[in-house]
Amino acid sequence: METKTISFAAPARVWEEALPVGNGRLGAMIFGIPDREKIQLNEDSIWSGGYRDRNNPSAREALPVIRSLIRERRIRAAEDLCIEAFSGVPPEQRVYQTAGELSVDFSTEGFFGHEGSGTRNGPLIEDVCNYQRTLDISRALHIVSFEWKGTVFTRECFASAPAGLIALRCTASTPGMLSFRAHLSRGIYADRVKSIANDTVGLLRAEGLPFCVAMKALVKGGKTRSRGGFLTVEGADEAILFIDARASFREANYEAVCLANLNRQSVAPWKQLLEEHVEDYRRFFNRMEFSLDAEKEKFTERYFNFCRYLLVSASRPGTLPANLQGVWNRHIDPPWGSAYTINVNTQMNYWGACMCNLAETEEPLFDLLERAYPHGKRTAEVMYDCRGFIAHHNMDLWGDAAPRDCWLPGSYGLLGAAWLVLHIWEHYEYTLDRVFLEKYFYLLRDTCLFFTDFLEESENDGRFLVVNPSVSPENSYRFSEDSTHEACSLCDGCAMDNQILRRLFSVTIRAAELTGIENENIAAFRSILPRLMEPRTDPNGRIAEWNEYFEEVEPGHRHFSHLWALFPGDAVTIDETPTLASAARKSLEKRLANRGGGTGWSLAWAICLFARLHNGEQALSCLYRLFNTSTFPNLFNIGPPFQIDGNFGAMAGLVLMLVQSRLRFQPDGKPFVVVDVLPALPESWTNGFLKGVRLKGNLSADIMWRNGRLASLTLESKGCDIQANIRYADMEREFFLTKNSFLRIL
Repeated sequence: METKTISFAAPARVWEEALPVGNGRLGAMIFGIPDREKIQLNEDSIWSGGYRDRNNPSAREALPVIRSLIRERRIRAAEDLCIEAFSGVPPEQRVYQTAGELSVDFSTEGFFGHEGSGTRNGPLIEDVCNYQRTLDISRALHIVSFEWKGTVFTRECFASAPAGLIALRCTASTPGMLSFRAHLSRGIYADRVKSIANDTVGLLRAEGLPFCVAMKALVKGGKTRSRGGFLTVEGADEAILFIDARASFREANYEAVCLANLNRQSVAPWKQLLEEHVEDYRRFFNRMEFSLDAEKEKFTERYFNFCRYLLVSASRPGTLPANLQGVWNRHIDPPWGSAYTINVNTQMNYWGACMCNLAETEEPLFDLLERAYPHGKRTAEVMYDCRGFIAHHNMDLWGDAAPRDCWLPGSYGLLGAAWLVLHIWEHYEYTLDRVFLEKYFYLLRDTCLFFTDFLEESENDGRFLVVNPSVSPENSYRFSEDSTHEACSLCDGCAMDNQILRRLFSVTIRAAELTGIENENIAAFRSILPRLMEPRTDPNGRIAEWNEYFEEVEPGHRHFSHLWALFPGDAVTIDETPTLASAARKSLEKRLANRGGGTGWSLAWAICLFARLHNGEQALSCLYRLFNTSTFPNLFNIGPPFQIDGNFGAMAGLVLMLVQSRLRFQPDGKPFVVVDVLPALPESWTNGFLKGVRLKGNLSADIMWRNGRLASLTLESKGCDIQANIRYADMEREFFLTKNSFLRIL
């Protein structure tokens, strides 16, 4: 079974059956309809508007009151005040929007009609045979082919990063049989469609964040014309449509830039454009290879390859980060804004980036943090009278840091930036790039600086510092206030706060030592670190989710926030903290036993957690459940609705089942890496290999196993000396790799 293609024998009936192409900036969903083709378009910076200062000035005055109410256990009063004083003004952030839709109506008779034209909106080509549409993952190329009345029609489409456009090539085996009419539409959310030249039409939007979408035709053996917003090709042997979209977010003269790019790139031969595209894409995709020698697991291989394809196609240096839907969104007002939800979802998009040898795809995330920095500093000052950098549970393309919505379980969480900036340290752990660490150190430092000012002594135990107010992302607990047993969300600290902040302060102190940046702030961070709670267990032997014992409202809640220290953190491990690892296992099992993992991304997180616990069978069970209940026909993740984080989280989980790495430091400050090989290999994965996987400590590994046992392991040092402690089953060995060296262990 071919594992680098996705094929269908029929056109897509709905969006969730269409297939995606993308170059990071542009995205398209292709339906593959023989006569009335639909291609839904996206450009990553087409959002609903510009930056707004939504910080609520009432927050400063209300903060001590809310804190006092929480300490007095008057939670309902605290939550009412929080909604009024902490919610953004207005509560909504900007949302990611579709660029529109390209419709291409094919007819050999030269009469096209229109879907909205009443009686002339029916099929134009019927009774086709030998139909197939395929996404070639190895080349990032979409192909539709079918036969009609003895003529074979073929359409090839790709989104080129080198050319900065989407190219659609249509051919027919019989000369002169290719005729179509194409147009761009966006419903009432377009201000103008127009003929720009005889071979070019465009769609423009002047409101909100202005943009232009344009397409240009290049034909052989036929003729072309444009009238109004329609582009018509008649009697051609071959026709190529070039599509680009540009927005004012990047270019003030976006329309001119869009048209200039179309005119420049359309003179290149198709073969050259395709070859340059494939070569560029394979620079990323071919770095890694995964194989399972079992026919029933070929879907797993295909899924893993598809997820890597999605990351390369949705996030490139110079683009915006992958949002809730990557770069593929068909809505004007999408679910959850198709934004950057930073209480797990955006982070999950990048859990596998470095593991899968795609570290560059994280660069847009760091760009977003830099863009958010001045806004987050203002939010810290205006709302909380604190220094430093803060963001809540959502961001838009501008890095808007103020609370979004008026949703008590999520909106007022304060750990969004703290979690997000830890990707800087994670990136460093994989690359050991001190120049990179020094460049972004200010984000780590200023996030710590906010909590240096914001933390307060725990009411229950003054030895500890806590976040007040806080929430455990999106969960609620039962609290007896006047015997009502109401569901409450606000609290004075929770497990995830403590775990993230312990990691944040710890790595920032380490980063200061590595970069030689020492000042009074670092001294303050050192004094705070021991006053942050470590994970603790509740009376049932599970990881406590809040700083005091509460009963959760949803025992099967989709978030595993209190297990953050197990993954994506690494403070809880089965060898270093076995008691806490056992408590984490009980917590995870309780969630799932109560119908947890009801979303695709939640199941993906569960795969990662079970892999960390070295439980391959449970990880595989969650993976199969994700395939069976949370995967659309086109392999997109079901949130529901579509969310891409489940794809990327599962991709990371698959790697963690086969290899894990932890960076630790010796007393003299030198780093070493602990590598667990095949830690969660399921019994059914008898034979296989994983090549080109990246490990922390700037290492690369090739792993092969036979009959369920490790057969070979090769490590490569990618530019520095590093000590590696290799663990497999009951074996533990220590190796020292010099710069740019190979080591074959088995």
